Amino acid sequence: MEIRELEYYIAVAELKNFTAAADRLHISQPAISKAIHKLEEELGFNLIDRTQKRVLLTEEGRVFLKLAEDILQRVANALSTMQEYKELTRGTFHIAVPPLLGAYVFPNLFASFKQKYPSLEMFVVEDGSSTALDLVKHEEVHVGLLILPPTLTELAVHHITSQEIVVCLPTDHRLSREPFLTFEQLKDEPVILYNGGSVLRSVILKEYAKRNLEPHVAISTNQFQTMKALVSKGVGISFLPANSIKEAHRMTIIPLSPHHYLDMGLIWKPDKVLPLACRAFIEFVKNYSYTD
Repeated sequence: MEIRELEYYIAVAELKNFTAAADRLHISQPAISKAIHKLEEELGFNLIDRTQKRVLLTEEGRVFLKLAEDILQRVANALSTMQEYKELTRGTFHIAVPPLLGAYVFPNLFASFKQKYPSLEMFVVEDGSSTALDLVKHEEVHVGLLILPPTLTELAVHHITSQEIVVCLPTDHRLSREPFLTFEQLKDEPVILYNGGSVLRSVILKEYAKRNLEPHVAISTNQFQTMKALVSKGVGISFLPANSIKEAHRMTIIPLSPHHYLDMGLIWKPDKVLPLACRAFIEFVKNYSYTD
């Protein structure tokens, strides 16, 4: 059974005339007759009562007409929906983004993408960068926007920006007037870090370890605002990318010496067939001018 055979049958049933149906469809009358005969042979019963001088549907023919119309409508809806996906007026994809990046580093990027593609839907998984990396590797999400680890294999990477890591101190801290700070100067300070699964946490702990220092981790949290509030209240110091701190209420920001930077970018599996919406997001990010 072919779609065109259903179209021929519906035209004949609607117009009640083979010649008129042939004219509408721009084909020959024998072609229509042959197609309907083929349908009847496949179904095993007559669709048209040929004992009459005009086109009359059999009882089975009337039932099949409704089914054929429903099939063609469903096909039309499917084609229309797929066209919307192709034209990027419909589509979904899954992205893993650490809360720090999604809310405080790249909010303008997401807003600009939604402005350009308002009908595309992103399902966002918020977790640390290490977890986001695993989600992409295991194909649980299509793409990840994260703090990039030092080495990446078997993944496509688009670098977006590098941001300096700064030390966050309470404004009345004894070191708050220093132009730069070293890990040696901070060795006895209580530290507030992101939870496990954060590349930033891993970077900071490795820097302490390089110097044979053991940091006193006072609190671990995934909440950026909680981290800032705890620093401002003197609970401890913290380390954050400079561009994430738009306001520093009762908090002083000081660079490290030597300077340390975080690379931030987009990752995906190059051998995976990605949804059109996700491919549109990747191309958008590649052409996005990050200025925050």
